Amino acid sequence: MPAVYSMLVSLLDVAGHASSSLRFIRDSPETVWALASLSLFIDTFVYMLTVSMLPEILQDSMGAPESANGVVTAMFGVGAVLGCFVSGILSDRIRERRGLQMISSLIYSVSGIVFYFARHYYQILLFRLIDGIASGVACTLLYASIGDVYPANLLAFKVAIVYFCNNIAYTIGPICGQRLFDMAGVKGPAALVIALGLLKLVALFVFSNDSLAIRSAVRSRAYVSAADDSTFSKSHESVASMSIPRLLMQPPVIISTLSIVTSIGIQCMLEGLVPLHLVDKLNHDQDNGITFVILGLVFTIMVPIVGKATDSLIEWRGETMRYYAMMFGAVATVCSVLLMALANSYAVMMVGYAFFAVADLCMFIPAQSAYGDFVNGANTDSMARGYSISVFAWA
Repeated sequence: MPAVYSMLVSLLDVAGHASSSLRFIRDSPETVWALASLSLFIDTFVYMLTVSMLPEILQDSMGAPESANGVVTAMFGVGAVLGCFVSGILSDRIRERRGLQMISSLIYSVSGIVFYFARHYYQILLFRLIDGIASGVACTLLYASIGDVYPANLLAFKVAIVYFCNNIAYTIGPICGQRLFDMAGVKGPAALVIALGLLKLVALFVFSNDSLAIRSAVRSRAYVSAADDSTFSKSHESVASMSIPRLLMQPPVIISTLSIVTSIGIQCMLEGLVPLHLVDKLNHDQDNGITFVILGLVFTIMVPIVGKATDSLIEWRGETMRYYAMMFGAVATVCSVLLMALANSYAVMMVGYAFFAVADLCMFIPAQSAYGDFVNGANTDSMARGYSISVFAWA
C-alpha cells in the first residue's frame, strides 16, 4: 500500500506540473505570436495549395472559359473583405479573439469539404468565397492578437516573423498542391485543407488563451509595478472604441493603408509584367520560374532583418522613425523599378528585382505594425477594427 500511495502522489505531482506548464504556455505572449505565425502559414498555404490546379480543373474538367479563373480569384477577395470587416467589428464589440479564430478554423474545413465534393463551376466559386471569408477573419484577428500583447518597439519584428511564415507557405504551397492533385485528384488537396483547419482549431483550443485576457494580465502586472507612474496609470484606463470610418481619418492609419496598397499593388503588377519584359526586351525565355524563386528567397531572408531594423529605429528615435522607414521604402521602390526598366541584361534586371523586394518590405512591415501601435498609443479598444482595414488594403 505505501508503494501504491507513493506512486499516486508522484502521478499527481507530474499532472500538477504538466498543468502548470500548460497554463504558462497558454498565458504567454510568445504563444500568441507562435499561433499567429501558424495561422498565417495555414492561410497562405491553403490558398496557394489550390492555385496551380484550378486552371486545370476549370478548363479541362469543367469546360469553363479562361475568364472564369479571374472570377474565382475575385470571389476570394470578396470573401476576405466580408470576413475582415465583420470579424473586426464583432471582435472589438464582444471582446473576443480566440473564439472567432476557432470559428475561422472551422470555416477553412468547411471550404475543404465544399472543394472535396466540387463537380461544378459554382461549387469552385463557393469554395473560394468561403476560403476568403476564413482568410479575412484569420488575418484580421492574428494581427490584432499580436498587437494586443506586444509594444511598439517589438511589434515590427513579430509581424515580420509572421510574414516570414507567409513567404514559406507561398513558396511550397503550389508544389505540394500539384503533387497531391497528381496523386489523388481534387480530393487530395481538399482533404489537406480540411485537416489543416482542424489542426489550427485544436492548437487554439489546447495551447491558447484569448490575447485580450493575456493583455489584461500583462498590463495589470505592469500597472502594479509602476503604480507611481501617472502616465501609465492614465493609459491603463479603458476607453471607448473608434469606428472604422473614424479610424480611417487618423493620419497613421491613412498613411499605413496607402503604404500597404502601394506595396502590394506594385508587387502584383510586377509579377505580371516581369515575365513579359524578360521575353520581349531581354529575350530571356528559358526562365522556368527561377526569377520568382530568387524574389521569394530575398523576401524570406530579408523580412526578419527589416522587422528587427524597424524596431531598433523606433527604440532609438521614437515612433516617427516608422514613417521614415516607409518613406525610404517608397523612394527605394521607385529607384528599383527604374533600374529594372533600364536594365539591359538579365543580371541587372534581377539586381533591380531583389532591390525592389527589400524596398517593398521597408514599406509593408512598418505599415503592417503601425495599426497595432496606433491603437495602443491612442488607448482605444479598436485593435481588430484597425487590422480589418489592413486586411482590406491587401485584399
